[in-house]
Amino acid sequence: MTGPLKVHEELAGLVLPESVALHPDGDRVACVLDGAAYVAGFGGERMAVPGAAPCALVRWLPDGRLLLAGGDRVEVRGPGLEPGWRATVEGEIEDAIPGDDGTVLVRVADPGSERDGSHLGLRVADPGDPFVRTPGGRLRRLVRFTIGDALPRPVALPGLTVWDADWRGGRALAVTSADETPGGYYHPRLDLVEDGAVRTLHRTSWQLARPRLAPGGRAAVVVEGLSIVSGRVLRADLVTGEVAPLGDVDDVTDLGWLDDDTLWFTGWSGTGVHGGLLSAADGRVLRRWTAWGTLGGRDGQPSLSVDRSGTLAAACWETAGQPPEIAVAALTEGDWRAVTSLNAGLARLAVPQEEITWTGHEGLPVSGLLLGGHPSGGPKPLVVIAHGGPTWLWSSAFAPAESGQLALPLAHAGAAVLLPNPRGSSGRGQDYARAVIGRVGEADLADLLAGVDHLVAAGVADPGRLAVMGLSYGGYLTAWAVTRTGRFRAAVVMSGVTDWLSFSTASNLAGGFDPLYHAGADPATPEGRERLAARSPVYHAADAARGGTPTLILHGDQDRTTPLGQAEQLYRAWTAAGMSTELVVYPREGHELVEPAHRRDAAERVVGWLTEGGVL
Repeated sequence: MTGPLKVHEELAGLVLPESVALHPDGDRVACVLDGAAYVAGFGGERMAVPGAAPCALVRWLPDGRLLLAGGDRVEVRGPGLEPGWRATVEGEIEDAIPGDDGTVLVRVADPGSERDGSHLGLRVADPGDPFVRTPGGRLRRLVRFTIGDALPRPVALPGLTVWDADWRGGRALAVTSADETPGGYYHPRLDLVEDGAVRTLHRTSWQLARPRLAPGGRAAVVVEGLSIVSGRVLRADLVTGEVAPLGDVDDVTDLGWLDDDTLWFTGWSGTGVHGGLLSAADGRVLRRWTAWGTLGGRDGQPSLSVDRSGTLAAACWETAGQPPEIAVAALTEGDWRAVTSLNAGLARLAVPQEEITWTGHEGLPVSGLLLGGHPSGGPKPLVVIAHGGPTWLWSSAFAPAESGQLALPLAHAGAAVLLPNPRGSSGRGQDYARAVIGRVGEADLADLLAGVDHLVAAGVADPGRLAVMGLSYGGYLTAWAVTRTGRFRAAVVMSGVTDWLSFSTASNLAGGFDPLYHAGADPATPEGRERLAARSPVYHAADAARGGTPTLILHGDQDRTTPLGQAEQLYRAWTAAGMSTELVVYPREGHELVEPAHRRDAAERVVGWLTEGGVL
């Protein structure tokens, strides 16, 4: 078996296809690899788009020309990928949506605007010195180009920031909020912009994503769900203004119109994915497939690119045994087959992986993934890695990426690795996802600990060699676990929330995330402050000290989603209580580490901490 740090080093060479776009004719794909645009055929051939600047996304225009966007620049390449039209915007391009009339809608973030944790929790670069912020001054805006224009034309959404949008027939459909910070995403509305007028179609206390206008112009759909949106489909009648749920299919993360009568969809299903076709009239599922693996896409959610005939789909696809590759499938079948071999040399690093189920808190069935869990010679050390969100999940993947991509290396170190999906997770429907609301750190931690009990009872896990770790909300759940139990011999908190009181004013999610998950607890009231403190690890240092779990804390100094103060508060509170604790701060980093040297250093420290703690 290869050593864990060697495995982590090899995984640093993994190439992740991003922004996968299927040509309208369905015979080739475009994608972004390490910031460069490529076009690939289905026979394994691949060529870089010549002379292209670094880009973040690629799209095909309806006429088969290639659209590239990144930074402040958008351009179109001709049929032979020769340079054509170019233009720039002020700010950073986050999306570009080709129209059906020779236009392009661009969503652009103002300099200095905030990104959420899914986008490293950093500000968009701003050269201003000093930095000045006023309400409504750092928006995400929509502009449109007619291809060939030098200057963009603004799409009027006064005072609103735009989180997602669609563009068809000269109309824009946008998910917006009045609060320009990521906290505003938790108070969204759905707006239709036509002829300079804005009409609000829907307001909700949940979250919205993937707005889509129907070809005939009479209807639209959008996904309504929780946080990092995986949810149900809403249909809006653009003539009557009526908005209503469309059918019962759940955990949808992406969808599109094939024609005015039919929608395609994809999303999560358990620890895998699903997709198929829906009736646009009543939401009946016309075809549905499931597959055990992970479809990559925007914001880490499953998404597809579909050809003009509506028969073929393309995406980034990986399984427990296959590293990420560009793959294609029949839209109605989900029969994914890789058409690239970017990471074939890493497939030998795969470890046994299975979905397991146990009885959680109050008898609720809970599932998760177990890596390397088949013991030889007795029970193994167990490392539990809690995912972020909390409305997120572990899905079957070659090398699960969250928490520094350490799940696979730790399995190579001889540990069984449990990736639990407690209540609050995606993939099990809205009722399951919402079951954590108002019970943060209570029912979900109980679900996680029940998974540990299950593996100990099954003889998979050695009860004397248990560790827990996680990033973001997973970091919170790790720190909270240390205050609730002394059964873990080591813990690692990465970019975690440790004080919900300070989070409620310091985080760029403040005023959105925290009222939602804490069921309206208001830090401006004594009762609200008491409820938030009751679930905050920093105020339970004495309980942590009684358990005595050595805790390593890793954090980026530029993280604005869980600001550095969260880590510093935990370190000070726990060292004052006599805990064995170490704080490591990485300069220039946000919510997750991206610099190779920092990722390598963090891996070395985590493996070392678990080894010194007697787990590995």
